[in-house]
Amino acid sequence: MKNSALWRVVDNDSGDETIVSTPAKAVAFINSRFDTDENDSPFSVTEVGPFVPKPLGVITAWAARRDDERTDGRTAPITIRPIVADGAIDRCDHVVLWDDVHVTWDHDVFTVTGPDGFEYDEADSPAELSKILDEYATDYDYTETEGSDGYPRPNQRELIQYGAQECARRFEHLDDDALLWLAATRITLDLWRNTPVEDWHAGRSPLPDGTMMRINAATTRLVRSMLSFDHIDWVAVGLAIVNPSRGLPTGQSVLELGSACHNPDDPAHEDDPREDLAEMAQDAIAWGRACRLHEHEFGLRTVIEYLCALDNGWFGAPAWARIVDRFVAAADDREHVHWRVHRDKPWFDEWFTNRPADIADTAELRRLLLAGPDLLSDDAAEWCVDGAIGYVCRDNHADGCSRCDIPSATASPEV
Repeated sequence: MKNSALWRVVDNDSGDETIVSTPAKAVAFINSRFDTDENDSPFSVTEVGPFVPKPLGVITAWAARRDDERTDGRTAPITIRPIVADGAIDRCDHVVLWDDVHVTWDHDVFTVTGPDGFEYDEADSPAELSKILDEYATDYDYTETEGSDGYPRPNQRELIQYGAQECARRFEHLDDDALLWLAATRITLDLWRNTPVEDWHAGRSPLPDGTMMRINAATTRLVRSMLSFDHIDWVAVGLAIVNPSRGLPTGQSVLELGSACHNPDDPAHEDDPREDLAEMAQDAIAWGRACRLHEHEFGLRTVIEYLCALDNGWFGAPAWARIVDRFVAAADDREHVHWRVHRDKPWFDEWFTNRPADIADTAELRRLLLAGPDLLSDDAAEWCVDGAIGYVCRDNHADGCSRCDIPSATASPEV
């Protein structure tokens, strides 16, 4: 299909059109619409060129090449914002470059449209589109010294070096696999959890905490599958996270999840999830391109270690195993220190004695949690969240813990 001719069938009355791969399919399409008089010509069929890629991939590849050509480490302020079209959650036929330059796709041709709707040029191949964008990009300033709020940006070189040093200081004991899992938690937090997705989840939402935990874990697992100390396609990682068609443990796609949380009558949930995902994709592309530049300057390992400066206690982080062990121990012990602020609550007795059947066995509960919360049922995940699994102490207790009433190992014995 990629290199074969296509046929555009146009309804001359309504202007509606479709693209088919053979004249026979064009005839079948016409016959499927309605019967026509012999002398009528309600349709026109014309041959068009082969498929060209959708613009997002072509443009991100172009931007990656531009980044590779840069030697000063600065990220070119090229805005790449895909538009999620109505009725097709996996489509991306419209991309915005900068604020006034749009690129659209029509199977056989790319169209670059300039300010005020002025059609700048057309291209029938990625190479031709790349040349057009190169020409257009010369009109834009690639120097960016301030953030969007007008304040100077932090020194990214210093942040990366500091983060890598903190990773070495805190997690020198971790092997490469554990470091990549930790990096996956941080990437998921930045590109998924701390985005409009949190607004979908906030307030009165059909997305409960337990389900959110499962989705976060599944997203972390996806990110980890794309990380390696040999190579990372940073832009691809970001776009995989925000892909509207990505399947979730709930059985929904990302866009379907956002649509389920959308409520135009609730100010907290009135934003169109398609616009949210377009914004998230723009941020993911910018993040990925910045990571590419940092990798060129500092090396892949340093960038990964920079991402691993903190442990957020999520599934995949070093502290997760400790959290699971302590939560499972507390689930079998009413007097466990974890319940010091919960055991007198009116809901506690019912919660403690009504564990979901699929995790009634403590060993199975531990196994599933260690394997990943995305493997839990909705009821089991909600039960864990209600039991404050997110607030289990994740300190390593190497020198005691006042929160858990564990004395310091260096404290003088009481007499």
